Amino acid sequence: MKDIFILSVVQGICEWFPVSSSGHLFLLHRILGIGQDINLDIFLHFSSLLALIIFFKKEILNVLKGFLSFDVKNENFKMSWYIISASIITGIIGFLIKDKEFLENKNVVSAGFLITTILIFLSGKKGEKKVSFTSSLIIGFLQGIALIPGISRSGTTISVAKILGIKNEDAFNFSFLLAVPAIIGVTLLKIDQIKNIRVDYIIIGFLTTFSVSIITLYFLKKIMLKNRFQYFCIYTFMVFLFSLLIN
Repeated sequence: MKDIFILSVVQGICEWFPVSSSGHLFLLHRILGIGQDINLDIFLHFSSLLALIIFFKKEILNVLKGFLSFDVKNENFKMSWYIISASIITGIIGFLIKDKEFLENKNVVSAGFLITTILIFLSGKKGEKKVSFTSSLIIGFLQGIALIPGISRSGTTISVAKILGIKNEDAFNFSFLLAVPAIIGVTLLKIDQIKNIRVDYIIIGFLTTFSVSIITLYFLKKIMLKNRFQYFCIYTFMVFLFSLLIN
């Protein structure tokens, strides 16, 4: 039960902080000596998704209203198509990156943490641009690459947005709006693998991940607005070094 609580806390923090939840869970499974529970993984992702939708409910509703307006001059209509286009790119890349042996290779995970570190290190620029169609495609492509454990989804999408000159708040919002269809897609692909559910594990994992996710998103937004996102590269570099020591 303690292991489930630890994994849930890690999921709630690392799913949104730019440090790679999949990479951390991979390392924790190795350290704690426990096998991967697909049931728990699915429900933890669902819990993270619910927290994300609640945290961004205003932005999500605005994008949905914009999409339904069919007004090509409406900024939220444009944003809806940026998200759709980027999600298609992510889906294509995700379909191509599905080799289980490759994704569970420790050296690949270590390399992923190093890539995350480099991208965050390069994200120090404070931009003034808005998300465009071209930038959304680039971000969507790299979100697909971030399916590799160790490469942080939020770290990659936010860093690339900032490197492209997009302002902090827009980079933050687009990254997490783009996460909604991505997490839904991943969850649906695994949903048929659910079997022999341990209800106590699911309840503890769900509630813990949900609560921690809300708190994490709140603090990450504060960090972004204060332009301190780049400091995460110190932590991810330390995890990279640590991952080299894990068997």
